[in-house]
Amino acid sequence: MTNSSIPVSLPTGPILALALEDDILHARGIPYASAPRFTPPQPISERWTSERDCTAPAPICPQLPSRLESVMGGPLTAGHEQSEESCLNLSVTAPRDTQPNKNRPVLVWFHGGAYISGAGDLACYQPLELARQGIVCVTVSYRLGVFGYLGFEGIAPRNLGLLDQREALRWIQSNIAAFGGDPRNVTVTGQSAGADAIICLMAAEGSGVKDLFSRAILLSPPLREIKERAVQRTAELLSTKAEEFLTKDPREMSVAELLELQKKLLMNPVRKQVMLFAPAPGEDPLPAVEDFDRRIADAVADVPILIGWTAHDGRPFSGMMDPLAGLYSLPLLGSVLESVQTWYVTRSYFAWPSRAFHDSARKVGGRSTTYEFSWSGSGSGLGSCHCVDIPFVLGARGAWAGAPMMRGSGTEGDVERLGGEIRGLWVGFMRGDWVEREHLRFV
Repeated sequence: MTNSSIPVSLPTGPILALALEDDILHARGIPYASAPRFTPPQPISERWTSERDCTAPAPICPQLPSRLESVMGGPLTAGHEQSEESCLNLSVTAPRDTQPNKNRPVLVWFHGGAYISGAGDLACYQPLELARQGIVCVTVSYRLGVFGYLGFEGIAPRNLGLLDQREALRWIQSNIAAFGGDPRNVTVTGQSAGADAIICLMAAEGSGVKDLFSRAILLSPPLREIKERAVQRTAELLSTKAEEFLTKDPREMSVAELLELQKKLLMNPVRKQVMLFAPAPGEDPLPAVEDFDRRIADAVADVPILIGWTAHDGRPFSGMMDPLAGLYSLPLLGSVLESVQTWYVTRSYFAWPSRAFHDSARKVGGRSTTYEFSWSGSGSGLGSCHCVDIPFVLGARGAWAGAPMMRGSGTEGDVERLGGEIRGLWVGFMRGDWVEREHLRFV
């Protein structure tokens, strides 16, 4: 049996989606908004009448190679057109029976990549196994780097990528029932920058969190950075440095020239942070940093949370952030230095702030469970590094085959065993029939 294509009628217009051979529907690159360069996203206002082909790989935001290819493999974006004009799109993977009002739980995935790389439609994020369990899954692409998070006075606001994500959630509210999804039962899920974005959406003015999603799963959010970005004025300093490199109006620069500007900024960072490009507190739609905790508390009181980290989340970043990284190649001493830095980055950026977030949610009467993911590939040498938990939940067959973090004997069996356990937890969480626990550990 081969894949075929079938029509789906959306409120925004008819589309042609892939009907996969195992009764899964996959609609790729559905536009949820439009936006000329450096402008806020505008919802699709007019219904298209001609059938839109949503069977091919979706366009992605222009970007440089991922700095995490050393653990994830890649390039994972191969086969996708990079298009500034067409990257505000999402993909839906769902049970093939898409009769409206099936009221299936909806999962929304916001990818990581430090707000500078990645896309929702990548094969490594395809949620096939979750769709097989009756979940309607949406993976979102949004503007990155200089296109979404670098402000220019009088030209570009700073949080365009965050506004894109909010607009995608609004599109889901209006359109997901056409795929059998329940807009009243939406779980947002994100890893790293994607998890950071979800927390920012909780704090955002005018988001109406409870009108957009009802639960959140947060994988390795670098929570320490949200307040640091405000205290250290990272966004303002980044804009100032960018202006030093400009030779013409950024509105007139080519995509290649803007990416070269981004490369220069990353090579000469204003701060040693996990994420240099990111949502800026105090800039629309985010409140000032002193109001963050209050707005988060209001949100988590009614939004159940599953939040966690990997045992060695800091491994890929230890060399990027340690002034002693040049000594890592030394016998004995190098491995000790790297281990200490990995421990410190893991704890200070991921584990400790996640526990604090969990405690604050429970303090206001919210429901929250933490977890630690400790599995590691026997042949990777990377431990339980950042991103290693994703293949246990997401990914088309073979999508993670070249990932260095997954090397080792027995990996395929471990993914099947542990992946089934984690997906079972997620599905129960999304359906509201999970048992809240203080802490979980996946090994």
